[in-house]
Amino acid sequence: MTDVYISKNNYQSYLHPVRQLVSESRFITAITGAGISAASGLPLLGDTVQGVELRHFFQAELLNSNPVQYYRVYKEVLEKWRRAKPNAAHSVLARAGVWVITQNIDGLHRDAGTPHLIELHGNLRELRCGHCSLIFSSDMAHDTPVPVCPECSSVLHPGITLEGEEVRHFSRGMDWVGRSELVLIVGTKLEMYPVKDFLNEVRKNNTPCVVINESGENILPELFSRETF
Repeated sequence: MTDVYISKNNYQSYLHPVRQLVSESRFITAITGAGISAASGLPLLGDTVQGVELRHFFQAELLNSNPVQYYRVYKEVLEKWRRAKPNAAHSVLARAGVWVITQNIDGLHRDAGTPHLIELHGNLRELRCGHCSLIFSSDMAHDTPVPVCPECSSVLHPGITLEGEEVRHFSRGMDWVGRSELVLIVGTKLEMYPVKDFLNEVRKNNTPCVVINESGENILPELFSRETF
């Protein structure tokens, strides 16, 4: 078995072979995207917040041209994240000790207790100053239309990777994928570079790969039954 594509309609037929893979694999890495957090009530890229499509929230143009509007969106996204809780998919990966590479900024893998975690696109917990390289808590955004650095008064940048910026810890993620005995791809299609290179690494190494693009909160607990970890 190399690639397995699991959906809510066919997962029952894969329970036995995938459970066996899980039980035999000492090093499992999961690569996750927005789909894993949908069941936690978080918006997807096509959703709109404060009249702005979320995909534009990840573009530097809005921050640079209209920081007041940008931070209105930021504050609502931040509030939604703080209300959200890890769902069963986040929890079972953490409980099983799976190493996780996530494209998400919501922090739910961290909240679930994932022991080894790479947040490729950063997180909503932090704000950073591009001039001073200082890091601040997102709480600084609460009481001002636009948070600024207390040292240099520059507009603070959200602690997330915007379009065109380099993703974080990518080489470390490639190392994890290259050493894995099983790779799970959950809630993402890995269609864009550089994350598509994770999939290329899986193919190069003929690493068993399980793809779950829907209902991860229902399917993953079934695949990681109690006797497998």
